[in-house]
Amino acid sequence: MMSEPAADAPPAAPVKRTLKQRLQAHMGEYGKIALYTYLVLSLSAIIGFSIAIGMGVSPSSASGVLGVIGAGWVAAKATMPLRILATLGLTPLVAAVVRKYWPPKPAKPDDDDDDA
Repeated sequence: MMSEPAADAPPAAPVKRTLKQRLQAHMGEYGKIALYTYLVLSLSAIIGFSIAIGMGVSPSSASGVLGVIGAGWVAAKATMPLRILATLGLTPLVAAVVRKYWPPKPAKPDDDDDDA
């Protein structure tokens, strides 16, 4: 004889979304704000690593400077998962500030009827 599941059994746990799925949902909700937040974090990481590497070496030519910037880019690439997580965490805060100080402009009514 088969027994029925207990009425007080806990509900099935929600399926955990992957980082890619969370990032896509985040982009759908925040759009450009999420993209700009990610780009600012990326550029900050590249500049920060380049400055840190440049302080340890003394490039004497343009190719040396480009090498330092390239090394900063490679170091920043290694931190990409951390930057994605930082983007997921910071974007709602950035969006709140942006929406507070730059509210959306009201849509203009279509004036196509005036052309007749």
